[in-house]
Amino acid sequence: MLRLAFDRKNRVLRVSVSGIFASEDLEACDHAVIEFIAREGQVRGIYDYSAVEAFALPQSRIIQRAQQPAIVREERVMVASRAAGDEALRDYSRYQTEAGERESLIVDNLEEAYAVLRLRNPHFEPVER
Repeated sequence: MLRLAFDRKNRVLRVSVSGIFASEDLEACDHAVIEFIAREGQVRGIYDYSAVEAFALPQSRIIQRAQQPAIVREERVMVASRAAGDEALRDYSRYQTEAGERESLIVDNLEEAYAVLRLRNPHFEPVER
C-alpha cells in the first residue's frame, strides 16, 4: 500500500509504503511523487519503509532506479524496515551516490527522520491521488 502525506509549512512530503515492495510498487511510487511535485514544486522527502515486510526488487532494478535522477531533489531521508532489514535501501543509497546524486540518509524511525529534517511538531495531511 502506498500513502502520501504533506507538511505544507515545512514543505516535506512523506511517502509511506507497506507490505511487500516489488518493482510495480516502485513504479507506482515514482509516478505518485512525480505527479505531486508537478503540482506543488520541489520538496524535501521522507520515504517511510518501516511497514515493509519484504523487498522483492531484483538487484538490477535497484541499480537501474538509483542511476536515474532523483525525483525529490532536496533532502531525502529513508526510514528502514525493521522486518525486511535495510540492505536494499543501503544498496540504493550507495548506487545513487555513485551516480552523482545527493545521498539519501537512512534512519531507523520517523522520529529520527523528523530530527534530520529539523521538523518540530510536523503536521502531515493526506494527499489525495
